[in-house]
Amino acid sequence: MIFIVALTEHRFLGHTFIPYFIEKRKLYSTVLSIARSGDAEKLGYTFSKNELEIMQLAGRYTDAVLASKFSRNRNSIDFFSGATPAFLQENVIPYVEKQMYNIALLLMKSHIPLFKKEANYAHLYDEDRIAVSPDFATQRFSFERSAQGTDYRVKIFQDEKPVKLINRKIIVTTNDPCVMTVSGQLLVFSDMDAKKISAFMTREAIHVSGNIEPKYYSDFVKRMVAHYDVEASGFEILLHKTWERVMLCVEFGLNGSPVCILRFRYGNAEILSGDSCEAIVVFTNNNGNYIFDKHIRDNEGEQVLIRFLASIGLLWRTNGYSLPNLHKMEQSDAVRVMIKWLSENKTDIESKAIEIEQKLDKVYYIGNQKIELDVKQKNDWFDVHIIVQIGEFNFPFIKLRKNIMNDICEFQLPNGEIAILPDEWFEKYKELFLFGKTEGNKLLFRNFHLGLLQNIITGQKSVSELLEKSMNQTGRTSVPTGLKATLRSYQKKGFHWLYASYKNNLGACLADDMGLGKTLQTIALLLKITPPCTLSLPRSDTFGQLLLFEEEPEPTEQQHAASLIVVPTSLVHNWINEFGKFAPSLRIFAYTGTRRSRFGHPKIIARSCDVILTTYGTIRNDVDQFSEIEFHAVVLDESQYIKNHTSKTSSAVAELRAKFRIALTGTPVENSLSDLWSQMNFLNKGLLGHYPFFKKNYQLPIEEYADEKAAAKLHLLIRRFILRRTKSEVAKDLPLLTEQVLYCSMSEKQQSVYEREKSMIRNAVLANIEARGVNNSALVILRGLMRLRQLANHPALVCDVENHGSAKFDEIMDALSNLTAENHKTLIFSSFVTHLELLKAEIEKRGWRYSMLTGKTSNRASVIREFQEDVEIPIFLISLKAGGVGLNLTCADYIFIVDPWWNPAAEEQAISRAHRIGQDKNVFAYRFVTENTIEEKIQKLKEKKSALADKFINSNNPFQAISREEIASLFDD
Repeated sequence: MIFIVALTEHRFLGHTFIPYFIEKRKLYSTVLSIARSGDAEKLGYTFSKNELEIMQLAGRYTDAVLASKFSRNRNSIDFFSGATPAFLQENVIPYVEKQMYNIALLLMKSHIPLFKKEANYAHLYDEDRIAVSPDFATQRFSFERSAQGTDYRVKIFQDEKPVKLINRKIIVTTNDPCVMTVSGQLLVFSDMDAKKISAFMTREAIHVSGNIEPKYYSDFVKRMVAHYDVEASGFEILLHKTWERVMLCVEFGLNGSPVCILRFRYGNAEILSGDSCEAIVVFTNNNGNYIFDKHIRDNEGEQVLIRFLASIGLLWRTNGYSLPNLHKMEQSDAVRVMIKWLSENKTDIESKAIEIEQKLDKVYYIGNQKIELDVKQKNDWFDVHIIVQIGEFNFPFIKLRKNIMNDICEFQLPNGEIAILPDEWFEKYKELFLFGKTEGNKLLFRNFHLGLLQNIITGQKSVSELLEKSMNQTGRTSVPTGLKATLRSYQKKGFHWLYASYKNNLGACLADDMGLGKTLQTIALLLKITPPCTLSLPRSDTFGQLLLFEEEPEPTEQQHAASLIVVPTSLVHNWINEFGKFAPSLRIFAYTGTRRSRFGHPKIIARSCDVILTTYGTIRNDVDQFSEIEFHAVVLDESQYIKNHTSKTSSAVAELRAKFRIALTGTPVENSLSDLWSQMNFLNKGLLGHYPFFKKNYQLPIEEYADEKAAAKLHLLIRRFILRRTKSEVAKDLPLLTEQVLYCSMSEKQQSVYEREKSMIRNAVLANIEARGVNNSALVILRGLMRLRQLANHPALVCDVENHGSAKFDEIMDALSNLTAENHKTLIFSSFVTHLELLKAEIEKRGWRYSMLTGKTSNRASVIREFQEDVEIPIFLISLKAGGVGLNLTCADYIFIVDPWWNPAAEEQAISRAHRIGQDKNVFAYRFVTENTIEEKIQKLKEKKSALADKFINSNNPFQAISREEIASLFDD
């Protein structure tokens, strides 16, 4: 059994290819059946790939399939009898010929036999075999022009041998491309239709008279020259094998998005890269001399350029070349991206001799855009000259201010072209306008913006070197000989850092953890930088307190400038003691108290001492007097006191004048980044811009949206001015700190009272929030939370509730009993003085000695000294507000936080009273939390809140504002 293809005449379709199974006999072959895959399996025949494809193609034009495809009539007889010849010729036959041409291609590349078969014959003979060549047949057209006219001929070749057409038996199987049989030979053409040769089946040539030659040559001959190889006689065909120009044209596509169209100019014709024509022909009739310029497309060269465009990012889409996701953008954004891409790749594109053209609604500048910077230093200022170069134009960067500040990327050049400013200019240089002061065509920057300039001005060695040299004071200096203390290694670094800031006229924030010796480092610096004092203070009865100062001393030739230290009232005595201990050579004057006016004007005092100590309240009240003085240095201790920039205290401190400013704090950020702005603005006014600007560009993006770029920029601005060391960093210099949360269970009676009160408070709070909103319900919420806190500590703290005892209270007393018996000293911190009073009463009942410090304590210094020096006093009761800062209580090694709340910074400050430099024992800190109460909920909630300050100065972040849902959850079970 043999698989063959037979060329058989169909009464409606002409000759078609039909696959058959035949059986070979001696003199002939017998047709068994039309080849179908199902029959073959029954006969045990295995099809080749080509045979399967031929059957599939032939199956597409069976009578039944054609009837189904081209009409609703499923009966093939009715279909063909009802179809007009015109319908068949226009619709059905082209479809059938397409399938048959593909069968012919398969016959060329296989060895499947092809036979000519009469429709009703069942036998095939060897003379019916049709030869099939693996190569395409070719044609050659010739035009011979003479005085009598033009003779048009065609020659056919198969395997480079001429094939005669006249008086031969010819069957045309497909028309375009042409497949035909000539005297038992199958001819398959690749690109010629049968009409081109049908006339030459009966004659050698076609004659065209001279009177119609011009039209004949400009039309028919031109098309023939364009599509085929033509032999010319009596006229010229000039071949050109390359393009004259290649253009990449940017224009709007069908969807309104910009696309790039690749055009090749051959002669005077432009061809798109996707066009299918193979050649472009230009016909010239020069007084009867016919010339054809045939430009043969350089397909390989075009493909090289197409691949090049793909390699630099262009992707082919249906209507041109585009960039990824460009069609998804707004038109203005898409144009900007496209022009930017063209500018970045212009050099590479033009290196391939590709011209860039524009057909948009504007003419955009395409090319390099550069910025050249020059920096000069004058005292504490930097003059920054910036020149922009866009093409042939150079102009000051100042002219781009409106564009950069308002994110307008289009800038019109003097020649009318529109330059798309690079995205990185907005990202990189906006800070120059935000922080620079405009003066003519230059920008002025204060020395504290050095870090900003260094980050922006990169890649220019001369400028970078100037900026580095401008901060030539490294802070390497000896510790003053008069200092009565040995600085630890990290304290020396802090001293050197402060000194470098002083020499470079930069304000500095020393933000070490509580207990690491910020006071000592500051005293060492003041001792180093204090000018000699030529005037003497009158006699004083206590350190720094004058008995009499009635007359203003005569001014000397070199006026003395004192330093000013502003502290909370509770820390005045601590600073006096520290100066007496570490720098007794410095003359200290404490300008405090309601009777301070008897000492005279602070300006007079400043001339005769080295350091004036005063309080925030005093500065607020006497700002007019203090603002008249030019201090050598101003130090703010616990500088978070000025965190509210709208407060009178912050405004008063801002009016102080000094060569050098220092802020000391363990918590530069307590509640918000506005705290940081206020302190930084005091240290280096203008460092972070005015507050509305800071809030818009840094505070809100960081706090509300966690904007990492804004956070990085802010960190860059402040990093030179904050020195922060945590206890963990200097662990080798500190004893071990162990912290633990102790959970205490309530008794049944205390639990019952708590739940009853919680239910009432919850209803009241939520009703108030519903009526007035969260912001306007703060007072009601805080009152409710405070009442629940007091109940969680001890019901006795709420006067209208019967005292049922407190498990927490009992555990505190049990722990104190053990510690007192073991001769440990314990600090007990509470937010409620009434809670301390309850503990005090029980302590007195047990006969233990104690000290107590609250806001009402008038003799703070003696109370602190007594506890610190008397080994027989084991307990110190301290209100968190009165004793959270400024105390040095290193004699204690246990700390109780008996009612922890949502500000971890306050608790850390309390712990630092004992866990600080000078402590020689391991320290244990316990937080007592009552289970299933508001205390436990707050403990979990504050653990979830982000540490905002960690992003900038590695400090703990106090509790942030909470949502309505979180408030409700505090009162839920």
